[in-house]
Amino acid sequence: MSRLECPTYTSEVNFPVFGLGFTSSNQLLVCGGGGAGRSGVRNKLVSYRVDPRRKDLEEEAVYDFSSEEDAPMCLDVHPTDDVVLVGANETEEKLKRGENKNCRVFKPLEASFESITAINTISTKTAEEYQKVVRFSADGSLVATGTSNGQVHVFNYPEYTPLCDMIQASEDDEVTDVDITLEKDKLTCLTRDAIKLVNLRGKNIGKIMRTISPTTLDKKQKIQFRAFRYGRVYTKDFAFLAANSPAGGWVYKLDAYTLERSASVKVSKKPITAFCISREGGMVAVATADFTLLILDSLTLRVLHQVKEAHGFSITSIAISHDRRLLVTGSADNTCRVISLPQQFPSASAMIHPLKTVFLAVLTAFLLIIFLNYFYDSPSESSESFPVPHVEE
Repeated sequence: MSRLECPTYTSEVNFPVFGLGFTSSNQLLVCGGGGAGRSGVRNKLVSYRVDPRRKDLEEEAVYDFSSEEDAPMCLDVHPTDDVVLVGANETEEKLKRGENKNCRVFKPLEASFESITAINTISTKTAEEYQKVVRFSADGSLVATGTSNGQVHVFNYPEYTPLCDMIQASEDDEVTDVDITLEKDKLTCLTRDAIKLVNLRGKNIGKIMRTISPTTLDKKQKIQFRAFRYGRVYTKDFAFLAANSPAGGWVYKLDAYTLERSASVKVSKKPITAFCISREGGMVAVATADFTLLILDSLTLRVLHQVKEAHGFSITSIAISHDRRLLVTGSADNTCRVISLPQQFPSASAMIHPLKTVFLAVLTAFLLIIFLNYFYDSPSESSESFPVPHVEE
């Protein structure tokens, strides 16, 4: 059997996409825009109904941010509640006054978005600094944010009260990713040159307890960290790290408790630009700078499927639906690509190319013939060593 083909199509959304997520009912949420002061490219949060049969994204609700506000740069959807958190700076005037409630909380309704509240997650008075990432814990009781100026916050959900003081993960680098352990005892903050583990319990809550450098995980090459996720369900004992080296993009499988390297695979000659893990933990998706999307088996790191030239410009985000039947990528080229996934991908043996199967069969038959000819043509060692005795009557 050849590699499985997954039906796919591209849909215009008419704004650069910076964040994607699915609700528990498979409603697709997309955010992005042109930023402050750019006429013609609005800053939006949009909900879509995905229709693979019609190859369409049907717009259901839109929230328009002010043209004086920044574009929303990231989002995450609560694992069970219809609640989405979006990172978008307010106006420049509010930034200067220190009144920037940049993390917005919305409830997607049937034909609109209800604005619930907003919280501040970044200490800055310049529009150049912004919230880069937001992530709910697996059970949805905590939410963490990371910013371009190295700041990290952790909040309780649904109260949005701080779990601890602000964490300065870096003084000179941006936070590229955050995630919370399944036990909710540690927070992992990712910068380009460090993995930082933060204690979320006890008297040292909010304190950085361990720092892991790139050379700790890979002594053979110089890497920079790009994304990090803890495994779920099937892969709860593992964590997954996306990193880039001069040679290309790599995915590392780590022990979830020690963060020691378990396995790794080079996925591309180009850097990784986006990363995602499915909710049951069985599949990871990676986008690279040559606009290729790869889907990997989380346990084996085997490539299950790939889409080359998935977009015409940088792929910024990936989302997988709760039922794992849809994967969507978003790009700065103003489009989303939808991929329909099978209930189960073929096994590795079933995905061998037909010509390889024929070759292996012919080779096996040839070796068997040689063995049988040798076996039947060779004299019996037993008859030579133990001649039949002559019996006299």
